[in-house]
Amino acid sequence: MESVALSIHGTTIFALVAIILYSDHLGLSWIQGKRETLPTKKMVLLHRLVWVGLAIMVASGVVLFLDLKDYLLTTPAFYVKMFFVATLVVNALFIGKFMRVATEKPFAVLSNNERLSLLISGAVSTISWIGAIIAAGQLDL
Repeated sequence: MESVALSIHGTTIFALVAIILYSDHLGLSWIQGKRETLPTKKMVLLHRLVWVGLAIMVASGVVLFLDLKDYLLTTPAFYVKMFFVATLVVNALFIGKFMRVATEKPFAVLSNNERLSLLISGAVSTISWIGAIIAAGQLDL
């Protein structure tokens, strides 16, 4: 069961990286003014795909944890990864709200506070994805 869960976990992260890179590409084009707004249906679909991917990652992670808890609970990299995963889940709630802004208004008309919130959320997402992947790479699975 561990090898199946690990395969699902690994495959899902590759799919999520592709989805997130595409989403970030769209977001960057919006920030740069290349797109006035982002397409609502596409952004909702991408956001849902990320949520599904996160759910699959958590479910397969629970299976892996149950098989490896004696090892994982003694490994600092596991706690670091869990911190980043929790941060991703919380940040995804904010991204859902911010996504609506990007589908309704050009970036140029946003207030400085709105811009800052969006940029911070994007930075938190990027740092957390990279941090979780690096921490996972430190685990001896």
